[in-house]
Amino acid sequence: MKISVRNPQLLPVMLLVLVITSCNPGNPEKDVIQLSWETNQTVTYQEAIHKYEKLDNTFETARLLEQGTTDAGKPFHLFVISRDKDFQPNSIHKKNKRVILVNNGVHPGEPCGIDASLQFANDILLNKDGMGRYLENTVICIVPVYSVGGALKRTPYIRSNQNSPEERGRRGNRRNLDLNRDYSKQDSQNAQSLASIFQIWQPDVFLDTHTTNGSDHQHTITLIPVQPSTLPTVLEGFLREKMLPALYQGMKETPYEMIPYVMFNNRNPENGIISYLQSPRVSTGYAQMFQVLGFMTENHVYKPYPDRVRSVYHFITKLSEFTSTHGEEISRLRHKAQQNIRRKQTYTLDYKLDTSRSRPLHFMGYRQGTITSKLTGLQYKGYDHSKPFEDTIPFYSHYNPVSQVKAPDYYIIPQAWRHVIHRMKINGALMHRLNKDTLLKVQSYYITNHDHLKSSYQGRYYHNKVEVSKQQEELSFYKGDYVVPVNQIRNEYIVQMLEPEGKDSFFRWAFFDPCLERRDWNHPGVTFETNAKRYLETHPELKEQYLQKKQQDPGFARDHMAQLEYIFNHSQWSKSIIGRYPVARLEQGDNLKHLW
Repeated sequence: MKISVRNPQLLPVMLLVLVITSCNPGNPEKDVIQLSWETNQTVTYQEAIHKYEKLDNTFETARLLEQGTTDAGKPFHLFVISRDKDFQPNSIHKKNKRVILVNNGVHPGEPCGIDASLQFANDILLNKDGMGRYLENTVICIVPVYSVGGALKRTPYIRSNQNSPEERGRRGNRRNLDLNRDYSKQDSQNAQSLASIFQIWQPDVFLDTHTTNGSDHQHTITLIPVQPSTLPTVLEGFLREKMLPALYQGMKETPYEMIPYVMFNNRNPENGIISYLQSPRVSTGYAQMFQVLGFMTENHVYKPYPDRVRSVYHFITKLSEFTSTHGEEISRLRHKAQQNIRRKQTYTLDYKLDTSRSRPLHFMGYRQGTITSKLTGLQYKGYDHSKPFEDTIPFYSHYNPVSQVKAPDYYIIPQAWRHVIHRMKINGALMHRLNKDTLLKVQSYYITNHDHLKSSYQGRYYHNKVEVSKQQEELSFYKGDYVVPVNQIRNEYIVQMLEPEGKDSFFRWAFFDPCLERRDWNHPGVTFETNAKRYLETHPELKEQYLQKKQQDPGFARDHMAQLEYIFNHSQWSKSIIGRYPVARLEQGDNLKHLW
């Protein structure tokens, strides 16, 4: 830079001004963005992105990135705050910094997190109340609006049971999917973009912001942490004994005392609250598969909107403070958990609440009673706001395994199932491809019983019942098929998604339904009768079973087609992989490595 000064006496003054300016580049003292949440207004999608762009343009320590796309065709944005101006994930992790990922607007009708995150970003970048110190060893990533399609469809006439903010977005995204049921199956572009962010940025701590109308009480904010019982032991103890108590105590120091998400035991507050068990379809259950400390705030929809925003703001602040203070410990425990996952053999597919264990919880609620409607004049059962109460009630937060599986050394996925393979890649699973056609002795699952929902749920007919049998057999696999070793830090994801009985497995979500369909069947006629007769003569055991069934079942004995079908179903003609789950399990140690 060249400086020209006509009056040399002014040179020291100008240099001083230059030094002061250069020491504080783009760091204004006043708010950079203006928000209206205190007057019951929430930002639109376009306004949110514009405000993050303004923060990006103002602060060198912030950057708004496009990382993927959404079902609405709009970019998937990620706002990153990095104190040393490093926005490269690999470099950030090499510096041993923790990453917090905050996700907002999963349901755009629940926008308190959208406004709270904007306010938080503005304030931490301005170092209000010394908040900037949290950035010394922590990088904060914010998804401004997750369900862009839902946010673009805002109106006062959505979510009729709430009156704030004045306009709200739709629960469904552009494909009318509930994105908080899409984290594992990832049918939306939004979910696939977020999964990529999980793998690229590898967050240590994850927060998903919501609003709930599922219960009525005096508390403004409730919390759903990843269920501790589902985490590796080292993380379970840290979450139960240190992190959660610190977060609850931190919120108690604000005007918004926080309690666990309110799921009443048998719908009665006096019977206590049950900890919510999250499966991989929802955000915290998804985070658990990657040993991420996940949280979901649920603000009470009937509270004033400004209070809901402030309470989330306080929680984000407390979460950032805790992560910064305990960053080294979080790093060490997560690393240990991931190394244990590499060697883990037995995985839990389902849990049951342990009703013998509870802790006392301070709860502020309303008595149940009979209320007279001001509109209809009729009476109904509900919570009487004229009768608030405080009490100590039990909180049940422990779960025990009820369904477990021993993982194989490898899973083998035929390349034909490309939609599954695509999702496995997005979620960071290490896979190899066979370099030649080969015959392998594997363990196969056969779906012996299944049932699915009678109507579409999240665009699919989810299997709410799955029963399997196992069989050893030799099967052909072809060059290009995928081999998935179960010795990696993605093991939890791999097992939960590929075991058909997993609560949110690919099979549960109907990715593999063609395996249940018959393509070859019995064509009645003289030719099959001739073939069936010859088959019975060469298979005396089946012939004996067939004759016994005719003798014992008069209806069967009178039914020509039923008899032909019986012979067909119990012969080699019917063994055309009907009901055989396509993903095979292989116990081979290191003997497969020559095949890729």
